[in-house]
This record gives sequence, C-alpha cells and structure tokens, in this order.
Amino acid sequence: MPKQTDDILTETASDLEAARPWPERPSIFPDLLTPIEAAQYLRLDELGCHTPASAVRTLNFWRDKGQLKATKFARRVWYRKSELNQFLAVKTEN
Repeated sequence: MPKQTDDILTETASDLEAARPWPERPSIFPDLLTPIEAAQYLRLDELGCHTPASAVRTLNFWRDKGQLKATKFARRVWYRKSELNQFLAVKTEN
C-alpha cells in the first residue's frame, strides 16, 4: 500500500537529520566548538553508531547530567575545548 500524504509529511526533520552525513573533520579544532565539532573532537563520529543528530543528543544528555559544561551565546550552544578536555580527564580510567 502506498504511503499517504500525512505519512510522507511526518518524515521530516528527524529522518533528514538521521540521513545527514558527518561533515569533514577539521584538521585543527578551534577553542570554541559547535556541537558537531565537539562530537568530532570527542571522536563520536568514529564509533560508527552515531549520526550527527544522535551525537548532539548524546552531548545534551551529558550536559543535562552535569557531566559536560557548555557555553550559551548568541542563542546557540558552544563547547570550549578546555571543557571537553576536562570531561575526557574525568572519564579517563586510572
């Protein structure tokens, strides 16, 4: 049975986000990173189980749990490289 118009319209942002590929990895990461760059800095793009959208959800999960700090500026979320390094230091096993 063909999909109805309503079904086609519901396949919007979430489906498009899931299909979006990772952008090219920067050779040098800046001190202030976008959520996608932060995910790449943490190498979430290399695990094979994350899309860019799911990696951003993972970053948001860690922020909500208080494990990762972000900076809100100009109505956007940014991650300082120093905060990502601190996050990795806490996650590193002894």
